[in-house]
Amino acid sequence: MRAIQYKAYGTPEVLSAVEVDVPAPGKEQIRVRIEATSVNYVDVLARDGGYKRITWTKAPYGTGIDLVGVVDAVGEKVTRYAPGDRVWGVLGNAFSLPVGMLADYALLPSEAAAPAPTGMTPEEAASALVPATIAWTALKHVPVISGDTVVVRGAAGGMGSAMVELAVHHGARVIGIATDRTADFVMSLGADQVLDYRRTGPGDIPLVDGIFDTTGVDLLAWRKRLKPSGRMVTTAALKSPSALGAVFASIPTGRRRVRGFAGQPAPCAIEHASQLLTDGIIKPHIAASFPMDKVADAHRAFESGETIGRLVITPR
Repeated sequence: MRAIQYKAYGTPEVLSAVEVDVPAPGKEQIRVRIEATSVNYVDVLARDGGYKRITWTKAPYGTGIDLVGVVDAVGEKVTRYAPGDRVWGVLGNAFSLPVGMLADYALLPSEAAAPAPTGMTPEEAASALVPATIAWTALKHVPVISGDTVVVRGAAGGMGSAMVELAVHHGARVIGIATDRTADFVMSLGADQVLDYRRTGPGDIPLVDGIFDTTGVDLLAWRKRLKPSGRMVTTAALKSPSALGAVFASIPTGRRRVRGFAGQPAPCAIEHASQLLTDGIIKPHIAASFPMDKVADAHRAFESGETIGRLVITPR
């Protein structure tokens, strides 16, 4: 089977398709024939060497942390899935494996998968899997109720757009931080106001009930715009030392006001994400779709920062 690998860190050109053996599932694993996956920040950062200090395995490395596909085989202890089931799933540490989710087949622990959302193509589902999972997890850290005012930083991105949609669903007034170029898109998601981050600082907004951050920049300054009971969550805690510092900073009472998360999503998050898409609460937003042999083009498009929506890759 084909799999995308790289033997050295670097630019998108290090990615190449190789032939590897079709893997056999372990006792609690499922083997999935992959129909679609997406490009995520984790994939690009890992390829560029951003995780080399925490990756103890040796090259070659695979790429791709999410998948949508059909179960092809199951381990002897797996009872929830059977060959022919359509699933989606996330494997947060796949970047450290020789074969990631961008391949013809991949192995996934059964608890890292859930039934795929219905009523959409595999490409549509793949575009929304990680954003919906992260958005649901973010709202567990920063509960939103009707009437709250929240800020979403990076509102036009894959994660940010899903957070806008979910916050709007819960009845919040949403201030999106994006760009003038993407303002119409963010407004179409239900945001009440869109501000260009190049001309907007923390002091330009009122005190708010919650902040959802996907940038990892200036978190301590933005934290000051929270109401006394307000909370912030960032999905970018690994992007910069300043982001980590904000996550671990505490107010005088000792209650942490800024939360961050990374790594493997909880199984319930993957299941809830599927329901959010099936119910139409979070919608797929595809910027472009690439075949497997154009993976370098997909990574370049991601790094350009010019796309609105998600980048999807299909093995076939």
